[in-house]
Amino acid sequence: MITIDRYLVKTFLSSYVLLMLIGIALYVFSDVIVNLDEFTEDPDLTATGVLLKIADFHGYRMPLYFHQLGGVTMAIAASFTFALLLRNNELTPLVAAGVPLQRLAVPVILSSVVLVVLWFVNSELIVPAYAAKIVRHYDDLGKTRQVEVLCVRDDHNAVLSAAELNAQQGWLKEVYIIEPDENGNPTHLISADYAHYDHERQTWNLGQRGSRLTIGAAFESGDLGGTIQREAMREYPFTLSPDQILLRQSSYWADLMSMRQMSGLLQSDNLPNLPAVAKSRDIRFSQPLLIWILILLTVPYFLTREPTNVLVAGGKALLLGGVCFGFTFLAHSISTEVRFAPLATALPVLIFGPASVLHLANVKT
Repeated sequence: MITIDRYLVKTFLSSYVLLMLIGIALYVFSDVIVNLDEFTEDPDLTATGVLLKIADFHGYRMPLYFHQLGGVTMAIAASFTFALLLRNNELTPLVAAGVPLQRLAVPVILSSVVLVVLWFVNSELIVPAYAAKIVRHYDDLGKTRQVEVLCVRDDHNAVLSAAELNAQQGWLKEVYIIEPDENGNPTHLISADYAHYDHERQTWNLGQRGSRLTIGAAFESGDLGGTIQREAMREYPFTLSPDQILLRQSSYWADLMSMRQMSGLLQSDNLPNLPAVAKSRDIRFSQPLLIWILILLTVPYFLTREPTNVLVAGGKALLLGGVCFGFTFLAHSISTEVRFAPLATALPVLIFGPASVLHLANVKT
């Protein structure tokens, strides 16, 4: 690396870290201001206890903040790096020395590869590992909260409903599980007053009144009184743990899963939110490309051999980057079917990918 390469890499990485810290601080500060009563509702908590409660809630959400801000922050940091060169008239001696302006973008793009790898590792390993902590509600901090479970489907398409779930202690009350056959038709109804999760055996232990009701033959024959069979049942291998059940009830639970987990879910044809899972998987795959596209779209406005106002160049970069970001958002939003999900996620890459490469290649030097 030559001196200018080290200078650009240092400026880019320091700008990226600074912008990430500012973005995360704004996330945390705005949430604490709006929901301060959620953290201070316990009158016995001291100031230290409130701070520990805030740290517990937002500490586990740091991987999510990095996942959400990491891509856009790279494009902003790259633009800021070359905006400093333009503002300080440092491009003039480089052009006079015969350095191609496109050459200056190389160390920044290579540095972004390392950051994209870190972003991908965070999205695939760290976020899924702490997903159950990320989706916690404020009421889950420092005390036990019971929530209702409505129609949560496991890996074998069994559907669970329960009046109460205590994820911290691992129990369910008033449990009903509909077990389907290979065609998705309900064949059995498992019911229990109480169920407790066995972490070692990864199964649910049912209470004394746990039973299994055979209903498939009754529906087929029409004789509901004569063909229904009931048998006692002490455990059921429902494949979701208490934390996973809580996660599945989150509105954005698919975004917190790894690509391997999402691909496994897509093997089930009966998943109720199959299009959302397919779209999340395809977006995860195309996200690194979109990050580099944003960088290549915005950086060329600051790589110029002529004197240019930094604010004007920044406005143009913001406009083009905003168009790309808005089009990507619309393309990802209109996908409602599994077969259209790959096309919707690939459309921004197919349109803005070649345009970004040509935009950088056409920089006059």
